[in-house]
Amino acid sequence: MSIEDRLTDADLLWKHGRREGALLSVLVAVAATARKAFPEITGDRASFEAFMKTTHGWTIGVEYRGKPVDLDHLFYKWLRCELIHTGTLPVDLRIEDQLGDPNANSVRAGGAPDYTVLLGPGWYHFLVNAVRNAPANADITWSTAAPSSPQ
Repeated sequence: MSIEDRLTDADLLWKHGRREGALLSVLVAVAATARKAFPEITGDRASFEAFMKTTHGWTIGVEYRGKPVDLDHLFYKWLRCELIHTGTLPVDLRIEDQLGDPNANSVRAGGAPDYTVLLGPGWYHFLVNAVRNAPANADITWSTAAPSSPQ
């Protein structure tokens, strides 16, 4: 199994509406890429967040569970870790297909009564492309020429 296999699995799951499984597979590929990119960093979270910061030039923070959270940390702790350790996303964090443009990286931190953070589907494609375009993965010959894109 390889990083390429994780993205192949993720795309298959995503295309069949299996959002959580697709996210889990792509987040595993992000974590593996982060370890390749930053072998000197100790700890999965630190390498994951360091890699994520190389994929963009912005910082987006949202309020989640009453605390300000950077999206890189949200992806690690509340998506990756929750999917791995509990098998599901928290009830107050969802991928919302109807949230804006499917090509955009939309996020909405909702207030009362639900206090739910909604992530647009564009984040899935952002993560896939971050893995595909990572210099650490230059040794991988991708089976498809085009990066992941919305359906």
